[in-house]
Formats: sequence, structure tokens, C-alpha cells
Amino acid sequence: MNRFYALASVGFCVALAAFTTTSASALPTEEVPKTEPDYIAKVKTAAPPSVVNNATITMPQADGSSKTVQTGSNGFTCFIGTDGTPECDDQNAMEWRKALQAKQEPPNKIGLIFMLAGDTGTSNHDHAERHTHKHWVQTGPHVMIVGGAAREMLSPYPRDLDVKDATQPYVMFPGKPNEHLMIPVHSQELTTGSAR
Repeated sequence: MNRFYALASVGFCVALAAFTTTSASALPTEEVPKTEPDYIAKVKTAAPPSVVNNATITMPQADGSSKTVQTGSNGFTCFIGTDGTPECDDQNAMEWRKALQAKQEPPNKIGLIFMLAGDTGTSNHDHAERHTHKHWVQTGPHVMIVGGAAREMLSPYPRDLDVKDATQPYVMFPGKPNEHLMIPVHSQELTTGSAR
């Protein structure tokens, strides 16, 4: 896929996300619902209906396994992270995520992640340091461009650990193997800085 096609695809996805997101939506809570209906309802805030209604939805189980509660057909997998953030990842983003969890080099592909409900915040230095609130950033509705092949796209965007404006595109986890581009889809007052 050439760079122009990739950027055009990203532009279309951002426009679609902006069109389907309402500015009145609240940021998600850290709760991970325990019942399937509540879990699915929260997951469905992550992406446009045309994506999430045709995606695979997985739900964590008490034994640490994951259960498929909806079988999809479009290559996206939607779930709620341990921090309560609902998201929908395309196949390349899922490969990126699995490589990072296995402490392997991310594949040289570009992946797309929808987080149209926003996120619950993290440390922009390292998600494992979330509890410290250092370099804290919380982003409203956004899409993410991830993967080894996406690194070339990151150079023009701010790489500050303390994000100055989370309503504008910026690099999350700069310099880390999991660095990626965050693209907010509309303005919203957000929490940034070294502490909440």
C-alpha cells in the first residue's frame, strides 16, 4: 500500500469517526461490565455502528481467558481494556498489540484502532506507570494509527511526554516500541499534565 493510499484511508476513517461522534458524549469510566448485555453496550461506544455491528466482540472471563460474544465478518475485534476503555482494532492493530504483549518487534504494517468513547487516561511515558499520573493525558474520542509501518508518519507530530493539547494529533508513548499516532476527532476539555 503506498503512502498516499494509506493517508487517504486514514483521512476517510477520521472523517467517518468525526461524523458519527457526538460532542455531548462523556468519557468512559474504568468499569468493565460483568454481564454480556452491559459489556456489549459499552463496547458499542467504541466505533461507528457499521464497524462494531460487524466486528468480533470478545469479553474477558474470570479465569483469564477471553470469550467471543459476537462473531464478526469485517476483520475488527472490539473489547474493553483493563482500564475500562472500549476499543475496536483492525487485524493489523491486533497483530501489533499481540507482538507488544509478547515483547516482540511490531509487524511492519499500519493498523487502525477506534476509541470513539475516548479513554480513561494514562501516563504518556509508559502505560505501566498509569498509577503515578506522571505525564498524564486523557483523550476524548479518537482513532489511533499503530504498527511498525506507521512510524514514518509520526515525525511531524508533537512528541512531548507532557501533552500540551490532547485535542490535536500527537504521538503517544514517544520513543517506545508501542509509540503511535493519536488523532482526536473533536474538541473536548481534557486532562493533561503531570498530575490530576
